[in-house]
Amino acid sequence: MPTYSHSRLSAYENCPFGYKLQYVDKIKRDMEGVEAFLGNRVHDTLKKCYDDIRRAKLDTLDELLSYYENMWEKNWHKDIIITRKDLTEEHYRNLGRKILAQYYKRHAPFDTDVTLGTELNLNFLLDAAAKYRFTGFIDRLSRSPDGAVWIHDYKTGAYLPGQAEADNDRQLALYQVGVRQRWPDMKDIRLVWHYLAFDCDLISCRTEESLATLCANTCQLIDRVEADSTFAPRESALCDWCDYPDLCPLRKHATMVDSLPPNKYLAEPGVALVNRFAELKQQTGALENEIEQVREALVDYARRQNVAIVRGSDRQVRIRFDTRLKFPGKNEPERAALDNAIIESGKWGEVSHLDTVALARIIEHHGWDKALIDRVMLYGKLEESCMVSLSRLKEAEE
Repeated sequence: MPTYSHSRLSAYENCPFGYKLQYVDKIKRDMEGVEAFLGNRVHDTLKKCYDDIRRAKLDTLDELLSYYENMWEKNWHKDIIITRKDLTEEHYRNLGRKILAQYYKRHAPFDTDVTLGTELNLNFLLDAAAKYRFTGFIDRLSRSPDGAVWIHDYKTGAYLPGQAEADNDRQLALYQVGVRQRWPDMKDIRLVWHYLAFDCDLISCRTEESLATLCANTCQLIDRVEADSTFAPRESALCDWCDYPDLCPLRKHATMVDSLPPNKYLAEPGVALVNRFAELKQQTGALENEIEQVREALVDYARRQNVAIVRGSDRQVRIRFDTRLKFPGKNEPERAALDNAIIESGKWGEVSHLDTVALARIIEHHGWDKALIDRVMLYGKLEESCMVSLSRLKEAEE
């Protein structure tokens, strides 16, 4: 079994198909998002700052910003992608300068703790049987005067999570497991995220119980990845930053036709088929509306004339009025009380039935433990189905 990392698992959670291309098929792309590039350059600069402190050298802010500029120039390349069309390279470059200046002003002269390591690599086990191995890099590991050990992580993104998200973060908590394995004497470990764009820190502490649960859940996730044979694509807001739009079944066609001139775009077979399909659906919708209006008029006519059959030129319509017993649906407020009344009577088995659609959804999302899923799957089988749906491009993007 391969060694896993937080980024590898996140790639699978974000999109199994993208994960397959990157980690299974090992398709490499030279593209890089400008947000990731900015984050790397800020990390480079903060690493220099703390590495120099360990050598008893306090860099000035100007020295650090000069280093940042040099690293930006040295590493910038033509394949860096700026998804936000209203922003430029210079915007992101200045953002890096701003957040470094804020951090320096807040933490200089950097003497409130002792840095134990920067970009510290960990390679550790998640289970006693030594089946699951994990790896990662700690941005900075430090020890404060009270003896506490701090695992630092620098965030340069434009999103500030709440405390609950920090307390449920997987990455740094697993790094805590790795630190404890490497240095068993380090007992008091705390996690801190520096959200640099907001000049804000979030701190979290984990119990032994929560770490054990996290390791078990991570092992289960790794099992899911290892057992996956389909790697279905998953559409989300992250698709705009994907390295493989030309290979993805959800975006491949759009990538193919976006560069076509208008005269060839409309003639492209896929575009032409969708346009014709949309046209026919629109016609069908208009007919369905008219059919419903005529149906309602027929029902009203039958009621007023007290007739059950209405005759036309060569057809007739039969109208029958029935009354059916109806109970609350599963999402209606009275449903719970109804269910309880039947359960308490001991007659539930006579009226209940298995919701196989809900069952399939639970299995697909691994909502039960593996033993139960394996047992249920003895009765399951995969059947191929095909559904064709239509939506406006604007609606699809939203």
